[in-house]
Amino acid sequence: MRLRQQRVTFPAHEEYMGGHRWPADGVRSATTLPPSEVGGWLAQFAIGLQVHDAFWSIERYEGGAYTLWTYGLDGKSWASVDWEPGETEFLVYQYGPRRLWDETEAAYRWWDGCSRPGFERFGLTVGPRSTVAWLDDESRSVPSAEWLR
Repeated sequence: MRLRQQRVTFPAHEEYMGGHRWPADGVRSATTLPPSEVGGWLAQFAIGLQVHDAFWSIERYEGGAYTLWTYGLDGKSWASVDWEPGETEFLVYQYGPRRLWDETEAAYRWWDGCSRPGFERFGLTVGPRSTVAWLDDESRSVPSAEWLR
């Protein structure tokens, strides 16, 4: 459990838009990965090991639709994915030096391609100069988890 002094203060949504109107120069694309697939505890854990310095927020609308927002702690990068009931392709906007949805999707696809391993298959080795997250054994480090080093 984090102490009060260790808690991160997240920038407000408006700060990421830089005073610009939607979509604030965001690059538009589409994905077939439903944002609902990345929302479970286990998926969030596996993705979080790879997509560092970022946080999520959900904006809900009438009729069950919602937007999944991902923000980088750099205060410059963001991504949004719109989920609509019954759709199979989802609108994505990304902005900033990081492509946060691309990172999220790659992390999810890695986890899914490993047959969706559970918490018990992950480990963490903490050393004097590095910390490494791994899957199954120390020789198989989690991709992009080098940020822990």
